[in-house]
Amino acid sequence: MKVGCLPVKPLLYTLAALGILRSGAQFYWGHCHVFEAVIPVFYLLFNGFLIAAVARREVKMLKWAQRMTLAATILSIIPFLLFPVMTASFFASGEWEKWDMNGTHVHPERYGNLTSPDFRFFLGTIAGLTVEAGAAFLIGVEMLKYILITRIWRSEYTVNMMHNDNFQTP
Repeated sequence: MKVGCLPVKPLLYTLAALGILRSGAQFYWGHCHVFEAVIPVFYLLFNGFLIAAVARREVKMLKWAQRMTLAATILSIIPFLLFPVMTASFFASGEWEKWDMNGTHVHPERYGNLTSPDFRFFLGTIAGLTVEAGAAFLIGVEMLKYILITRIWRSEYTVNMMHNDNFQTP
């Protein structure tokens, strides 16, 4: 079974493994509070369940994986709506100059006129569009996962129905 020229199962395994790596990195480097660690843990468990469902190829597990993937696709729209605006505002307001990361402080006077309103607007626009492109890419990946898991579920459901009906080919 293929989508285009790519086989479905290895592609789904690869996307889920990359999702596990991403959520593991977000959990390790991205959280400061317990609440910020909850989403990466759930995403890690979701991708692990996705791999297990495809490996076992049971119709009920595949159906639940399909439902969970649809929910993840719908929920990934929230960052698409919020994060570009927040990032653009963060950069355009000049708050990024005050942000102290790992003890290093950005000194705008070393880089020219970074404090002008025009440059801040430009920087905010570029940052917002970059985050929006990344969020759109992640929505696309989730939609691709949904399409792949749906193809596998339909295949297994059809095989299961033929097996249960004692369908025999001549």
